[in-house]
Amino acid sequence: MTEDIPPAATPSASSSPGGAASDAGAKSRSKHDKGSIWDVYYPRNIDGDLESVPIASFPMIIYFWPSIVVLLLAGCFQSWGWTSDVTAGWWVTASLAFNLMVIVTDLDQKKFLIVSLLVILGAVGLWISHDKDVALISTISGWIGAMRPTYGNHTLFLLFSILFFFLGIGLLNPRLNYWKFEPNEFVHYIQPWGRDQSIPRQGSTVSREVPDVLELLLTFGGGTLVIKRESQVVARIQHVPFLGRRMRALEKMLGVTRVQVEN
Repeated sequence: MTEDIPPAATPSASSSPGGAASDAGAKSRSKHDKGSIWDVYYPRNIDGDLESVPIASFPMIIYFWPSIVVLLLAGCFQSWGWTSDVTAGWWVTASLAFNLMVIVTDLDQKKFLIVSLLVILGAVGLWISHDKDVALISTISGWIGAMRPTYGNHTLFLLFSILFFFLGIGLLNPRLNYWKFEPNEFVHYIQPWGRDQSIPRQGSTVSREVPDVLELLLTFGGGTLVIKRESQVVARIQHVPFLGRRMRALEKMLGVTRVQVEN
């Protein structure tokens, strides 16, 4: 632990113009970066000397961004004639099925590894069975290959608009319901009412959990932030994007004890 104490101010009467400018620059440098509440969406100055780190729980609609992108691209490519209706239909169906799997299942590291191995073994088994012309496998693969899922252009753009609309609404929540981690306390805010809960820094610990590897990948290193006090969980902030970057800022800020001197 180190203490970061602002330098004492020198009397202005005995300061020369050059000294005053130097003192102003020193004061400016000594100030900590207060940050911005908009950093709740993406942490920017993670290596700076921050006074607070805002963190919020995001709704699960954020995991649907792959489907939103695929719907938009499929609608554009299909309307421009760059791809067939069936190809676009398969891409949209696969993306929606993947997102539903992310929402329904929780694959920790062990489960994710097991599922990945099973998928690889299943793919190898299907390839060998198809090469050996196994009747059952050939029937199933032929049945799947005969499917022709298609979506009209209007349907694709309508689905895109619906998901994008709810994504926009969901992204408003972190701006109104968030935590501010400060060197001496962790404060929960609910706007427009203000402070809702305060947890003292003394005796509290902050840790990161990754309940689902797929959620980790879709939120670019996200996860769940857990606040414990006296070995008891007092708060759990789920579905936090870019949590890996935020942890670096938290570890740096909480590793310094700041003592502010008021004249």
